[in-house]
Amino acid sequence: MLPKVAGRRSLLKQSVAGLATLSLGARRTHAAPPPPGRLFLGTLVEPAHMYETGIAKALDEMQSLVGINAVMTFTHTHTSRQYRPQHAPQRDEAGRPLTEVWVKTNPKYYASPALQGKDPQALYADRDILDEMLAEAKPRGMQVYARILEPYVITGAIPGFEAFAQVDLHGKKTNQVCFNKPGYIRYWRSVVEDLVRGHPELDGFKFGQERAAPLLGALGKDAPGTCFCPDCLAIARRKHIDVKKAKAGLEALQALGRQIREGRRPVDGNFVTFLRVLTTYPEVLAWERMWMESREEQRRRIYAQIKRLNPKVQVGWHVDHGMTWDLFMRASWDYADMAQHADWLSVAVYFDSMGRRSQGHFERNYQKILFGDAPESLSYPMYLSMLGYDPKVEPTLEQHRKHDTAFTSDYVYRESLRAVQAVGGKAKVYVRPGFDMPGYDCDVQPKQAYDAAHKALEAGADGLWCGREWKELQPKNAQAFGDAVRDWLKTRA
Repeated sequence: MLPKVAGRRSLLKQSVAGLATLSLGARRTHAAPPPPGRLFLGTLVEPAHMYETGIAKALDEMQSLVGINAVMTFTHTHTSRQYRPQHAPQRDEAGRPLTEVWVKTNPKYYASPALQGKDPQALYADRDILDEMLAEAKPRGMQVYARILEPYVITGAIPGFEAFAQVDLHGKKTNQVCFNKPGYIRYWRSVVEDLVRGHPELDGFKFGQERAAPLLGALGKDAPGTCFCPDCLAIARRKHIDVKKAKAGLEALQALGRQIREGRRPVDGNFVTFLRVLTTYPEVLAWERMWMESREEQRRRIYAQIKRLNPKVQVGWHVDHGMTWDLFMRASWDYADMAQHADWLSVAVYFDSMGRRSQGHFERNYQKILFGDAPESLSYPMYLSMLGYDPKVEPTLEQHRKHDTAFTSDYVYRESLRAVQAVGGKAKVYVRPGFDMPGYDCDVQPKQAYDAAHKALEAGADGLWCGREWKELQPKNAQAFGDAVRDWLKTRA
């Protein structure tokens, strides 16, 4: 929780007086740089933090420090159970379980009341975070956005999800849901209709899916490929994909990954042998594409439904942080395609956690496997170059191993620019520099927060999200972020 900053407020309010709220009406068809004084400037905040701090106090703090004009909060937090021991629900400091649905729901929209996923006895279950935030935000000239992360792991939080399980290549049900299950599709149709109809004043909505396709999991994690349930097999038949060969290819990737990890280098080297698997079993790539298409089809359905229900709601997608370090994700998930069914994209550039996260991904999948034919002194700079980053500017692998080390603002600039150029004006690009994230000992300083915000705007971003989560931010860094925006606007006045 952020400490009190009352002593700064009168001065800071003068500093942000020029910031105006961005009007989001009909969908824009271009993404020109925002006009002076009308920059979209948002932040994300957990609903529990809003209640614990006080909604009015929290909003005032956001405006005084940064000049925030849009605030986004979770309406459903079932996903958080995926990261807790025994998939336990989140609790407050007194040990009371918190609700996992932070808005009022209407059972008429659901096939079964249990699919609401709401415990009426949980703390805050009787309240509606969106209604309460809208009441406080609108007089302050602030917009309110809702967000949901897909709870793709079956944790027991939502009864009935077991019926939506993916099936691996051995015919075994997994602990993750399948995009193509009719019941799962109906579930999201229910959630979206309930949320949008129940909140006609809602300004925007963001949906996120933080899971990857099967190919790299088979190679780097020895994970059996998915999904081979009857619904996915039916799609494969329509696409004329040879399922037996797709399975054989995924098994060959698993075998290759195991062989390399065990120290048995293939005769022709790691990378050539990897390519040989793909040329022998091109169905693996077809299966990868089908999985990603199923993932994206979920977004298309959500976008179309919301626009039918309330066209003024601005619909955007969470672009997973992995997009900035995973070459396979980039190859199969194109910004330009996402923009076809989005009003805006939230581009995660968490420069403090990027060091350790990309290091782990590189060591598991590239240093030890795909690029294992070369010493890491050559392969790591090549990896950064393939991602579009400058290995002479970013920290070395040795630096990351010694201590958590943040990436530079050049990383923020390059990834922001890539998104802006790829989208090509078909949707807005709201860049989300993340800093002060818990668990990463990077000791981010105000200049780094300032430079990150400034570089994202320099790259042509249409707006910014300040931080990953508001409650994580140190006031000095949040203020520096706001200073960068204020200085940027002055140059464009």
